[in-house]
Amino acid sequence: MPEGANVSCGTLTQKIGGCPEIHDRVGNGEVSLVGSNARNGSGSGGGQRADGTYTPAAPDPNAWNEEEARANGNYRPRFEASTPPTPPTAVTLSDIASFAPTVGGNHMEPNGWIVVGLDTNFYSDRSTRVVDGTLLGFPASVRFTPLSWRWSYGDGSATTSATPGASWAAQNLAEFAPSPTSHVFATAGSYAIDLTVGYAAQYRFAGSDWVAIAGTLELPANRIIATANDASTVLVNRDCRQNPEGPGC
Repeated sequence: MPEGANVSCGTLTQKIGGCPEIHDRVGNGEVSLVGSNARNGSGSGGGQRADGTYTPAAPDPNAWNEEEARANGNYRPRFEASTPPTPPTAVTLSDIASFAPTVGGNHMEPNGWIVVGLDTNFYSDRSTRVVDGTLLGFPASVRFTPLSWRWSYGDGSATTSATPGASWAAQNLAEFAPSPTSHVFATAGSYAIDLTVGYAAQYRFAGSDWVAIAGTLELPANRIIATANDASTVLVNRDCRQNPEGPGC
């Protein structure tokens, strides 16, 4: 190209090597050093000039600015907490097997022994239990509400009650009086008395409402081993409140 020619260094001129100010003569040839100084970022209008200077890109007014967001109180971390999904199918009792609650105690009076032919009183409690754990991969709570109490007395008979019963004193009953959960043993011997409590179950994830789980979960309470014998009436000069270790107490 003739020296002193007025050359416009546009894109096409750069490609054909027509920009003398960005050529480097090496030996008898010419090596074109055409290129760009591209930089990362948003916005437009920036880039490498023909004279080697760099024009910064104009800032994008819609770009997220962390510093500005922090200053005006709108800053949020670049992550969101996981939200438990709605289960694709209903949660079942087998899904909450690891949440099993502590079962209410199996109690009797007189404690540990039975008078043949007289009522022995059995009772438990009605406490609702809430157990925390992991359900379907997310933190959750399961609530267990007792609904039924089934006593197997070890003499071939059993009964199911909608009430857990209570001590004779709590029911204002005399000792050996019949109660809704008492039982009469007919013969002497050793008996294993078992209690099974039936629970309704509900679950919830954090911040959600309780959701009922179909079915009843039946869990065993502690077993009682008691001895049944005949007894004769014994007169004592103090009642059982004064002498809890006395006969019949």
